[in-house]
Amino acid sequence: MVLKKIAKDSAIYGFSDFISKVLAFFIFPVIAAVFSPETYGVLELILTATGFLGLAMQCGLNNAVQRFYWDKEIESSTRPAIVTTGFVTQFSFGLLVLVLGMLVLPFVLPMTNEAGWPITWIALVGALVVMVFTQWTQYVLDVLRLHFARLRFVALALSSRLSVLLASLVSVVWLGYGLDGLLAAQALVLTLFLPVGLLMIRKDFNLKSLSSDWSRKLVGFGYPFIFAGLAYWLFGSMDRWMLASMSSIEEVGIYSVSFRFSSIVFFVSVAFGQAWSPLAIKIRTDHPESYRKIYGQVLLLLLFVMLIVGGGVALFSGETIGLVMPKEYHASAIPLSVLCFGIILQATQQVTAIGISIEKKTFLLARLAWLTAFVNLAGNYLLVPRYGATGAACATLISYAVLTFSYLFFTQRLHPLQMEWRRLMALLLMGCAVATVSIYHMSIEINSFILLIKISFAITCILVGWRLLPLKRIEVSTP
Repeated sequence: MVLKKIAKDSAIYGFSDFISKVLAFFIFPVIAAVFSPETYGVLELILTATGFLGLAMQCGLNNAVQRFYWDKEIESSTRPAIVTTGFVTQFSFGLLVLVLGMLVLPFVLPMTNEAGWPITWIALVGALVVMVFTQWTQYVLDVLRLHFARLRFVALALSSRLSVLLASLVSVVWLGYGLDGLLAAQALVLTLFLPVGLLMIRKDFNLKSLSSDWSRKLVGFGYPFIFAGLAYWLFGSMDRWMLASMSSIEEVGIYSVSFRFSSIVFFVSVAFGQAWSPLAIKIRTDHPESYRKIYGQVLLLLLFVMLIVGGGVALFSGETIGLVMPKEYHASAIPLSVLCFGIILQATQQVTAIGISIEKKTFLLARLAWLTAFVNLAGNYLLVPRYGATGAACATLISYAVLTFSYLFFTQRLHPLQMEWRRLMALLLMGCAVATVSIYHMSIEINSFILLIKISFAITCILVGWRLLPLKRIEVSTP
């Protein structure tokens, strides 16, 4: 059954992310307690800046390889050429970004010092190396998913993420090296894990299979993702920069803490995506008569699961922040609750945008992403000066809503899915109810009566949601 296959693979792929998120849940407050909100805000600004450079070096190659690897028109003997050419091309782009970053560094550092930010050249170089090696390692992980090599994927993902977390803890808390030590330790760990990853994909990694034709084809398909990614970067990162310029660095730190905790929700979205992206095209190829119906049911089930996870975190965001974070970070609770619902909508984009991908209208992805970026910038401009981190979170939620429903609209125009609209609307209305309760009953202190109300409400929503999903079993074979 397809739905069972997706659930199984999501659980497998999500295992490493879950373990690392659980460990990060306990480690992160310790590191945050060492850093002031200002220092933590600066760290986030550095990471968002290097994330912009990551878009250029990736060039949409991960997406391109996934698109062509299981294409029914591609012979199996050609797949090593696709994988190898994609990696070498991305590796070359990464080296170029490193060189350019080093050349720009002497001009950037004086500007940050003038602004009074606690940044050294070690932190900036470390951030560059972390970004580049993260992208290269992610490419390897995506190839492992294409191979359906679940155990190898989990082994590499889990070991690298846990090593990064532990290295961060040791460098900051035990050795007291601060921001420099954090980024330098992460850079060292990621450098060591890349060769291990390349050994894991040696079946499809052969430098003799390099192909200039495939390089042009992969870049040609993938480069529009740069523009879409730039737009994603804008509404995923510019909120921090606008907070820094229109509010304060401390507010950046508060907002960033909210984002870190919302990653508990995001990991479910990532796990699903890792299982779904290689499987979606194969389902369409193997089952042309039923794949539209399967896609529609997957969307309903995904939304239901995300509402359970995201709604749960939102409902108890105040109590969670109050329990594990220092007092100066308690203002993160409301932005966290708002961000959870943005991530719920973001997760569904992996299905709502599938019709655009199938029709190879990647330019449309870029245009819609840019439209949404402008919505986000406008939202931040209007909301941040008055509401700070909460305003930035609201702008992010609005942006995700605009993009999600735009994707669904164009998918239904280009490559319609078989949708159950009434059930979809009922789930969305339930999500609105959960959002209302989570904000209205926000509490930093542990209150037994309020906790009882929230738990009862959560159980009721789960039962109602399940009744809204009388999913018919679709019996098809999957790999």
